[in-house]
Amino acid sequence: MFQSYLKFRDHCRVCGANFKAADAGDGPAVFIILIVGAIVTPLLIILQFGTPLPDWLALTITMIAAIVLCLALLPPFKSVLFALQWKHKAREATNEDIQ
Repeated sequence: MFQSYLKFRDHCRVCGANFKAADAGDGPAVFIILIVGAIVTPLLIILQFGTPLPDWLALTITMIAAIVLCLALLPPFKSVLFALQWKHKAREATNEDIQ
């Protein structure tokens, strides 16, 4: 489905479907921010108040965890949102849709 890390292929290699209009927009990023924030916030609190680590180390560990989680979760979430758009034939609204 992907040509590179987050770029969709122009066509499906199996069925030949046209993916040129594929655009999941900012939806995946919003979900990732909410999920990763819910995971790393308690992690930071635990590391700062539950362990004798220096603040800079706790923050560094938390930031690395946040970056790794974001980079790992973004492609699957983008795929899922694209699949939902494809299934429900969602597309960008145009002026013709308003009339």
